[in-house]
Amino acid sequence: MTQRIFAFERAHHAAWIGATGILLLIVTAWFNRPAAFQSWLFVWWFMLGIPLGSMALLMVHNLTGGDWGELIRPALETMTRTLPLVLLAAFPLLLDTRDLYVWARPADVNASVLLQAKSWYLNPLFFLLRNAICFIAWLWLAHALLKWSFARLHETDDAAALRLRAISAIGLLVYIVTVTVAAVDWVMSLNPAWYSTIFGLLAGIGQALSAFAAAIVCATWLFRGAALDRAPRDLPSRFHDLGNLLLMLVMTWAYLAFSQYLIIWAENLPNEIVWYLPRVQTGWVVLSLALVAFHFALPFLVLLSRRAKRAPQALGALAAMLLCAHLGDTYWTVMPAFRENGFAIGLSDFAAVLGLCGSWFALFLRCGREVSAQPVNSGRLLHET
Repeated sequence: MTQRIFAFERAHHAAWIGATGILLLIVTAWFNRPAAFQSWLFVWWFMLGIPLGSMALLMVHNLTGGDWGELIRPALETMTRTLPLVLLAAFPLLLDTRDLYVWARPADVNASVLLQAKSWYLNPLFFLLRNAICFIAWLWLAHALLKWSFARLHETDDAAALRLRAISAIGLLVYIVTVTVAAVDWVMSLNPAWYSTIFGLLAGIGQALSAFAAAIVCATWLFRGAALDRAPRDLPSRFHDLGNLLLMLVMTWAYLAFSQYLIIWAENLPNEIVWYLPRVQTGWVVLSLALVAFHFALPFLVLLSRRAKRAPQALGALAAMLLCAHLGDTYWTVMPAFRENGFAIGLSDFAAVLGLCGSWFALFLRCGREVSAQPVNSGRLLHET
């Protein structure tokens, strides 16, 4: 079965939405530049997780094999192709970090003993150097994974398959290190006094979850309507596998998030609870409870149902909800550092979501024009070669 999976003719609609959002964000930046950059940061961090999470899932599938991966692989590879644009979108944030980070403002550093002690690491020059290394590593990984993707097919030789396995094994290690560095730099350092050893792993699981949810939405989009007549006979069992894996990611994310909260709550140290105080003692608690409900409890209960996991449309709807919930989680993670007095949504937030998400989706549709769904049995288990 070969079928174009993405509606390229809709790309220009998404492009217009993205252009409108970016124009609106520029207008809001004219009146309140810091707020515009704060909104840009939270949406960019969310968007970055989709191609990076797709790369991680591709590497896992390259090492383990399985027909579940062949079903969503076209979407994962297409999302990986959007990585250069997502990284390019970080440059406005890199031009001047003083609007976002207190450690980038010399006057604040001179007035704080803590910032002076951490200035060997938290300084603009080293920040740019670390992120340049991370960006280069991610681009190299994306290029290598897409270049050698063919090696998973049965008709390729074992040497190519082993090369793809080696790239994936090394790449997973690189991914874990670089995502941890990026999470510390871009998000944790918004509160320089706070630290968490779980935070990098939590960010990585969140990226995998958002990418997996987006891939399920794309797979549901592929097998709908008349396309179901040409779908593989065991399609329900394939979606059942995807549902089980999605449940695993939801539970892992919840376990790590709760573990981080529980450890910090039990220790009750001033330099650790400072991150949670605005999130549980102000209006942000409403969003906290919503995340418990829609990022964990409801998906957990639905994914316990065998019928829901074997129904593509139901699973796709749940995945779409999880993707939106993860956007809310990113907002909850980033924005309280700037809005400590309580939950608030500004015009710049809507503009950034429209601008960045619309532009990314337009590129996604354009990249997907040349991508076709591979036969779901075309991949081989690379660990058997």
